[in-house]
Amino acid sequence: QKRYKLSSCNFILVVVCVWINYRENAFMVTFLVVRYAASFDTHYLFWNFTGEWWNANVEDVIAQALATGGPYNISDALTINGQPGDLYNCSQEGTIVFNVTQGETYLLRIINAAMNFQLFFAVANHTLTVVEADAEYTEPYTTDVIVLAPGQTTNVLLTANNSVGQYYIAASVFSPAPESQVPFPQTQTTAILNYQGATSSSNLSLPSFPAFNDSAFVASFSQNLTSQPYSSGFYYMDVPTQVDKNLFFTVGYSLKPCPAGQTCQGPNDTMLASSVNNITFATPNISVLQAYYNQISGVYETDFPDYPLYQYNYTGVNPDDKFSVIGTKVEVLPFNTTVQIVFQDTATLFFENHPMHLHGQSFYVVGSGFGTFDSNTDTPNFNLVNPASRNTFGVPSGGWVAVRFRATNPGVWFLHCHLDIHQSWGMTMAFIVLNGNGPDESLEPPPSDLPPC
Repeated sequence: QKRYKLSSCNFILVVVCVWINYRENAFMVTFLVVRYAASFDTHYLFWNFTGEWWNANVEDVIAQALATGGPYNISDALTINGQPGDLYNCSQEGTIVFNVTQGETYLLRIINAAMNFQLFFAVANHTLTVVEADAEYTEPYTTDVIVLAPGQTTNVLLTANNSVGQYYIAASVFSPAPESQVPFPQTQTTAILNYQGATSSSNLSLPSFPAFNDSAFVASFSQNLTSQPYSSGFYYMDVPTQVDKNLFFTVGYSLKPCPAGQTCQGPNDTMLASSVNNITFATPNISVLQAYYNQISGVYETDFPDYPLYQYNYTGVNPDDKFSVIGTKVEVLPFNTTVQIVFQDTATLFFENHPMHLHGQSFYVVGSGFGTFDSNTDTPNFNLVNPASRNTFGVPSGGWVAVRFRATNPGVWFLHCHLDIHQSWGMTMAFIVLNGNGPDESLEPPPSDLPPC
């Protein structure tokens, strides 16, 4: 644990993610420090890294699933900062320990870098006060448990206000899909919060977590996150109250035909896929950005549908036709367009919580709920005053979420599910934001030394 003296508060960086046990024994770590205006009496920074583990090359795991059309092999362990923790026999000697001083307040930066699972996170006998989500300030919100989708980040304040001792830090899976269809690692990953002066204990208590499929808790947690006042200068742009472009995107599973002469492991000898508005994204041979900037034709089409190709009772019917259209399609947005997207989960195959991630800029989460979205009854309840600003947000299992943003970042920006296998199956689309006026509102050229892909 390397400490750096700061002037404001204690930082503890905690990355909750999936550790990939490459045969080359390599791994990737991502971190970010956010400066806080609040002042505390403590001044230490803790760098900590976490992960999740496959006893295989993860590229092989994904490749096998894509080749057979069936589900992927789940990870062998969850980890915090590279170690599964005390509940796994293989890593008890390496359990990560965070040392704290009684009475001090610490900032924990928690990152879910998992591949395919959302995670609950908690510290036994301590509360967590959320002050940031996805690098955007929030109104302080105190809770016993937080939840993060893959790709989401959350900063929380933790005060070491308990008796001197040791307490488990833990993470467990949130997975609302049927367990028979989407199995997951059952054993929690743990680290230890160690108070200065504490003696080692073999009888630490675990934090209490919601049930693995408790969508109501996740919805309540998400809806309790609100933004700081825009007038205080916390955000790049305010909440759009008028909408230029209304989009309704269904997200869910779909099927593809099994190639001739091959046996596939999807339902009824098909291949599992996923889609947005019944379009399964086909990855082109060259990047969409390169094709757009260089005006290369034949790489993508600009007719991504604003509404689903197939319209039905999305949360009440498992449709007979589960096949999607395969294509590389984008949505073109003029510069400064205000956009509203309603994401709708569907009952195709089964419900799932899909964490949708937008590249290029953040969005405001103005509403969410269960069931099928009804613009007449749901829109009047939107929060246009202080909604949370995020770049990733889970579409509730069997429900919907509405987001708004202003398209002020010219270029090509992907929108996709942050469950890696769903993205690989095609739950992806892209926006092309056109140039505005002048160089400050235009896509910059690539650097002269940009290496070819």
